[in-house]
Amino acid sequence: MQTSTMPNKEITKESYQATAQQFAHNVANLAPIGSIEKFIKLLTPKAKIIDLGCGSGRDAKIFTSMGADVLGVDYCSNLIDIAKSHAPLANFKLMDIETMDFQASSFDGVWSACSLAHISKKILPDVLKKINFILKENGYFYLALKKGSGEILEHDSRYDGDFKKFWSFFEEDELKNILQEAQFKILEFDTVEKSHTYQTHSAFRVFCQKI
Repeated sequence: MQTSTMPNKEITKESYQATAQQFAHNVANLAPIGSIEKFIKLLTPKAKIIDLGCGSGRDAKIFTSMGADVLGVDYCSNLIDIAKSHAPLANFKLMDIETMDFQASSFDGVWSACSLAHISKKILPDVLKKINFILKENGYFYLALKKGSGEILEHDSRYDGDFKKFWSFFEEDELKNILQEAQFKILEFDTVEKSHTYQTHSAFRVFCQKI
C-alpha cells in the first residue's frame, strides 16, 4: 500500500478497506448496548437515526431491531457492503462525513461510536456544526471519542500488515468546549475505561441535545 503521499483520511480508509472482514469480526461483540438502549429511550418511536461511520452495521442492526429508521454512512465501501448484509432493515450510503450535505432537520438522532476520532481536530468543529444542522429541533446526539491528547497517524498493531490509521484524542474540557460551541447541550458525559484487548484507549461517552 503506497501511503507516503496520501492524505491521512485516505490512508485510514485504505486500512479499513483491506481489513474490513477482520474489523467486522473484531468489533462484533463490542456494541455499547447500554448506550444504545439509553439513546433509543430519548427518541420517539420509529425515530430516524443516522449512524455516522456505521462500519459493519453492528449498531444499525440493533437500532432497527428496536424499531428505528436507520441510515448508516461510512467512507469505506467494503464495510458498507458488509453492513448491507448484516443489517438488512437499515439503509446505507457511501459517504465522507466531512462533506455530508443532508438537509436541515433531517434526523431525530445522530449516533457516532468513535467514528469522529478519525477526523482532524481542526475540522471537527465544522463537522459538529453540520451534525447540529441535520438534527431536528431538540434532537439528540451521541458520540464516543478516545481520551487523550493530540492526534497521530500510527500503525494499527491489531492487524497483521502495514495498516495505519489517523486518530484524534481529546481531553474532557477540550471536548466539552467544542460541543458547547457547536450549540449542543451536554446531558451526560462519562469516561468509559478500556475493558477489552481490542480497545486501544479509554473513551469519553457523551449524550447531547441540540440547542
